[in-house]
This record gives sequence, C-alpha cells and structure tokens, in this order.
Amino acid sequence: MSDKTPTKAEFDAWTPETEHDALAAIGEAFHVRHIIKGETFWALAPNGKVYKLPLGLSIKDFEALSAEGNSDVQSISAVKDLIRSFAGPEQAESLEAQPVQVVMNILNQYGTVIRDSQGADLGK
Repeated sequence: MSDKTPTKAEFDAWTPETEHDALAAIGEAFHVRHIIKGETFWALAPNGKVYKLPLGLSIKDFEALSAEGNSDVQSISAVKDLIRSFAGPEQAESLEAQPVQVVMNILNQYGTVIRDSQGADLGK
C-alpha cells in the first residue's frame, strides 16, 4: 500500500481502464479459494489461513446468514458466529483480522455452496 499522496497528474491520467486494472489487482489480492470435504466448507484466505464452516446449517444459522434486508455487517457477524461455534474462538478471532473483502468473499462463496447444495440430491 502506498501512502504517498497522488499528484494532480495521476488524477488527470486516471481512466476507466486504469481503474479496472487497479480493481483487478485488488481483487486478486483478496481472492479466496474453497473446497468441500464431506459436509464441511473449507476456505483458504490469501494469507494462508484456512477457515471451516458447516454445510449442514440449522434453521437459525441459515436465517442469520440469509435474512432479507440483512446488512453486510450482520452477515459477517453471522459467519463469525458460525466459525466460532463450529471451528472455535481462535478461528473467529483470526477472521476479525482479515480484510473485509476477504470475509465478504468467504461469505459469498459459502452462500453459493449452501444454495447449490440444496438441490444436489434432486439433480437440480
């Protein structure tokens, strides 16, 4: 991260293309990978930390993650609570140190896997 204040010339030279390139680099820096083993979702953060989340959610847990009108902060809190109860307080505390983009990427991937697993046995 550069703390050097940009020059006026840098602002003048900023284009949609340079923004696209900058966002692509940021996206890569916060990229999360995941795998599924049994009934567990495993996420690998860019710093090498691994987080595990259950795929067999209770109704209460599911509602906390997917309630309509849920804010990102509430969703992050719900994921942190799930990690705390499923993987322990150390993993939950470690998650707090991650950039919010990493946590949101974990949440988005986890949500997609939960959604996709709902119809897995039915061929949906």
